[in-house]
Amino acid sequence: MKNTIFPSADHYQVPRALYIGAWKVWFKRFHQHQEWRESQMPLEASDQKLSLLILNDKRFSVEVLNRLIVPWSYRDTCQLDKAFFLMNPDIVKPISDEEGNFVAARLTDQALDYWDALTFLEQDLFTSYAEARIQADIETPSNEPVVIDDAGLEVIGEDIYPPTVPTKEASDEDFARALVCWIDEDPFTPMYQRQPVGEAVSSWHDRLQSFFWPKPRNGLMQVSHTADALMYRAALLAKGIEDNLDWSSEDKVLAVKTANEVFLQAGVPQRDVTWQNVYEVMQAAINADSHATAKMNSGWSLLASFASHWLNGIKGRTPMICWNSRVSTSIISRLDFLMVEAGYQSLEDRFAHIGTIPGMGGTRPREMSLLWPDGYRSWQTQVAASQFVNKMVHCLNNDKNEDGTLKYKPMPIPSGGSAPWSMQGVQLVLFSDGY
Repeated sequence: MKNTIFPSADHYQVPRALYIGAWKVWFKRFHQHQEWRESQMPLEASDQKLSLLILNDKRFSVEVLNRLIVPWSYRDTCQLDKAFFLMNPDIVKPISDEEGNFVAARLTDQALDYWDALTFLEQDLFTSYAEARIQADIETPSNEPVVIDDAGLEVIGEDIYPPTVPTKEASDEDFARALVCWIDEDPFTPMYQRQPVGEAVSSWHDRLQSFFWPKPRNGLMQVSHTADALMYRAALLAKGIEDNLDWSSEDKVLAVKTANEVFLQAGVPQRDVTWQNVYEVMQAAINADSHATAKMNSGWSLLASFASHWLNGIKGRTPMICWNSRVSTSIISRLDFLMVEAGYQSLEDRFAHIGTIPGMGGTRPREMSLLWPDGYRSWQTQVAASQFVNKMVHCLNNDKNEDGTLKYKPMPIPSGGSAPWSMQGVQLVLFSDGY
């Protein structure tokens, strides 16, 4: 059996290597890393919501591990019963107490042999995918916030006053320009598990070079290596939609596979990943359709971004931003401050459709002065936010100093050299800034 099956999540499946990698990560993050091969993990089977399990310090349990592996819609229901062990006998072995009740589990010898047979590169890849499940926005069916272990950080650089504050009558472009300038000059310290990673940096260029996901060892080059391949495949599919071509049976398989790999890399597993849903999301993305009824959340927003990246630099077109909790926090917290300083006491229909995305961890949630709309699962927010960030991209690529030179360094690319800033490069900087 190549996959781990979750019968309580409508038989959702993940690669066996991902589950074993997650087991290893759980021991590293919440127990004793060196004991992951032989030691047991408590089951803690429960019908409680995920937020309560975390609140009650049940992070190190098979129940919580399983909850974070399955799609968000199943995360508030029990994911651990006899059927789970019956369907995965070669992966996990239940351990009973004196009364014969299952109380813990350990990896089977077959699972360990399978893991040992993988290359180190494969092992590192799947542990990174597992780590992403912890680092990503943790969505559940309920509104209670869920954060694993990194909430409550102070906003580093929060006392840096923006170099430019627009007037209340200023254009949207002026607010975008002020935000770009502020981020460029604001010192930034990358953080991981409550600890700084390297020295503080400033400028868009240096911020992007310091990007990593989901852990410091996976820097910009490693992330781009996998993301570029996914963007290439997503663009092929989206361009077919642009040209009004019907997807072939091969295209439909490619669409589902590409979407699932995007979600896997980002740590945001989804349900209902059908070719029809992928088609609708890509169609809405390339058309910037604010009235679309296609799927939308942090995962589908990333797919929309990947599928529309080829629209960068095309006049009159808007590539999509990945509008997740971190990116929205970066933009809205800074825009909120600029607007208050400009004299706003309410939004007054300014940026009325740029909405917040819930999320906790790091410095989130941040305190706001104005009442911003809820943008969760909203294509209206998705498009409005993308249009605003596209103005920021324009500033980064075109604003000049008094002597005529470009004000901002071009976007660094992992293979060396540089390129004009793209929506995707900007969103990586915002993703880190909003953490």
